[in-house]
Amino acid sequence: MIIGQYYKIVKKLGVGGFGETYIAEDSRRLGSKCVIKKLIFKSNNQDELKKAQALFYREAKTLMNLDKHDQIPYLFAYFSEDQEFYLVQEYIEGDSLEKEISSRGKFEEQEVIEFLLGILPVLEYIHKKQVIHRDIKPSNILRRYRDKKFILIDFGGVKAPLLSSSQLPNLSGGNLTRIFTSGYTPKEQMDGHPEFNSDIYALGMTVIKALTGIEPKDISRNSSTKMLAWRTKANNVGDQLAAIIDKMIQENHIDRYKNVEEILEDLHHLGKTVVINKSRVSVLRSAINTQIPMVNIPLGKFLMILVMITGFIWGFNLLRAIVFEPHHQKPSESPIPKPSPSPSSPDPENEGGIFLRPDNLKKN
Repeated sequence: MIIGQYYKIVKKLGVGGFGETYIAEDSRRLGSKCVIKKLIFKSNNQDELKKAQALFYREAKTLMNLDKHDQIPYLFAYFSEDQEFYLVQEYIEGDSLEKEISSRGKFEEQEVIEFLLGILPVLEYIHKKQVIHRDIKPSNILRRYRDKKFILIDFGGVKAPLLSSSQLPNLSGGNLTRIFTSGYTPKEQMDGHPEFNSDIYALGMTVIKALTGIEPKDISRNSSTKMLAWRTKANNVGDQLAAIIDKMIQENHIDRYKNVEEILEDLHHLGKTVVINKSRVSVLRSAINTQIPMVNIPLGKFLMILVMITGFIWGFNLLRAIVFEPHHQKPSESPIPKPSPSPSSPDPENEGGIFLRPDNLKKN
């Protein structure tokens, strides 16, 4: 099957609430692969058809504005054919986060921190473009094979600037403003009033799926706090990261992080204690290990020998100053000999010894 004159359908990838997705070959680019997204629209109403067409082109223009980012698929083309609408996008070779969780199991704390640090700048980028994704979930995040970066995909449900609900048609029997995935969509979005931090809620639930391996909708809530009781189902997660996640998934959007920058700031402080310190320890160990193997002595024994040698040198210098150094006497200022000092009154000029300042004792 060939559509748009140039695109040969190779394989169907999936079917969503608003369309179908295919892998295709582009004859103009030597048969290189691309992704075709077909918008499904079922209506004989011409007014609704025009609204759907306007919505489709608005989405396409939004994607054109967004695809300058390396972690968002590039939009090659968009067109309509036989009253059906198509988007042609870059084909990303990689596995979805959903598939990765399913195949390997729960993520560790450090892996989740790295995931957040990788995907949050993408979310920050689209929000600065005044775009709300509205469908963040594990199946809409890919890990690209060639560089392991996380890619945000499926912008079919984006809420773009200046797009009011009155402009949105009914697609497949549903209103486009009611885009949601059970367990990942916050209440205000289900009510038709998505906020920028609605995406933050969905990302927080995505993290919980990665940490627990369980769909958020299948995790019960604490009877007193009404918070999702996910911590006991995750691997060891520190209180600081858990607090960040809990703030991301607050039911009331007013209690959530207002923007991505706030999350990144908290992760930065968390990184100082969890990530940076671990890095410094490994660097220190590496520096020691590059020197110690030359003498092939364990570190503890090496330090003990070093202390003994230092003590011996210090003691030898002290003994030499007391016993072997000549005593200097001042020349007599008078031909009359000085009386010998009494044993009970020592001559300070003839006293031997070394005076160590307390500050010197503290030096390494």
